[in-house]
Amino acid sequence: MTKRILVLSLLAFLAPLYGQGLTPEQKKPIDDAMPKAAPAKPQKPRRVLVSTLNVRRGSVRLGEREHSSIPYGAYAIEQLGKRTGAYEAVFNNDIAVFKPGVIDQFDAIVFLNTVGVLFDDKELRAALLDFIASGKGFVGIHAAAATFVEYPVYDQFPAFGQMLGGTENGGHPWKPTESFTVKVDDPKSPLTAMFGSQGFEISDEAYQFQEPDLRGRLHVLLSIDTVRTDTADRRFLPIRQQDKDFPVSWIKPHGKGRVFYTSLGHNPNIFWHAAIAQHFLAGIQYALGDLSADDTPSAKLTVGGR
Repeated sequence: MTKRILVLSLLAFLAPLYGQGLTPEQKKPIDDAMPKAAPAKPQKPRRVLVSTLNVRRGSVRLGEREHSSIPYGAYAIEQLGKRTGAYEAVFNNDIAVFKPGVIDQFDAIVFLNTVGVLFDDKELRAALLDFIASGKGFVGIHAAAATFVEYPVYDQFPAFGQMLGGTENGGHPWKPTESFTVKVDDPKSPLTAMFGSQGFEISDEAYQFQEPDLRGRLHVLLSIDTVRTDTADRRFLPIRQQDKDFPVSWIKPHGKGRVFYTSLGHNPNIFWHAAIAQHFLAGIQYALGDLSADDTPSAKLTVGGR
C-alpha cells in the first residue's frame, strides 16, 4: 500500500471526527444558530456525502491546514441535517466512495473547503459528474471552487468547473480579515428569504472567478455590492475589472441535477451566523430537490442581469 493511499485511509477515518474535535464551548455558538425547522419537507430520507479532502501538489493533508473552519463547518452541516430532519450527513474522505455504484447511495455531495486535485482517475471523475447530471445534487462551500485546481494551472478538470459554475482564480480581492457588503440579488428566492432584501456586511475571504459572463450561466443569489464595498487597490482579473461582478452564492441546474455554491465559509464564524446557516440549509435542500427555486440564469431575468 502506497503512502498516499495510507494517508487517504487515515483521512477517511478522521473525517467523522472533525466536528467531534470541537469543545462544547466551540459548538455552542453553532448550536445557538441552528434553525428550528427546514424550509422544505424532505420527499424521502436523504443521505448527503460530505468531503473535506485537501490535496496539494501530490501530497494529501488534513483540511485544517488549509482552512481552520473545517471542523466548524462539518459540525454545522451535520447539525443542520440532524436537528431539522432534512438529511443525514455522512463524512468520508476515501476517494473510493466516488466509484460508480458506490456513490449512488447518496442524494447529494458536499465539498466543504476541499482543495486541490482530489483524484485523477477518469472513472471517478465521470462518476462524479454523472451522479449530478442523473438528478442528484452538488453543494460547494468556499474552497470547492479551488478544487481540481493546481496552481498555476486553473483548469485541471474543466468539466468540474463548468458543472460548479465558476473557478477561483487570481487570489482573494478581499482577505479573511476584511469586510465587504453582500447584496441580495434575488430577494424572492427561498434561498435568500432569511436575509430580507437589505443586504449585510460580513468578514470573510472573497473569491473572484475566471469565467466570463457569469450571470449568463448562473442564477446569482448573493454578490458583493461594489458600490458599498471598498474596491480600491484590489488585484482584479481583467474580466472582473471590467464587469465588477463578484457572485457570492448561486444555484444552477446540471443535467437533471442541481448545484448550489457559496464562497462563504473561510472563517469559522461564518458557521454560527444564523441567517447564513439557514442559507446553507436552503441551498442543500435545493440541491437535494426538496426545495423548489427558480434557477434561471440571472441575465435572462432582468436587463443586464444585475
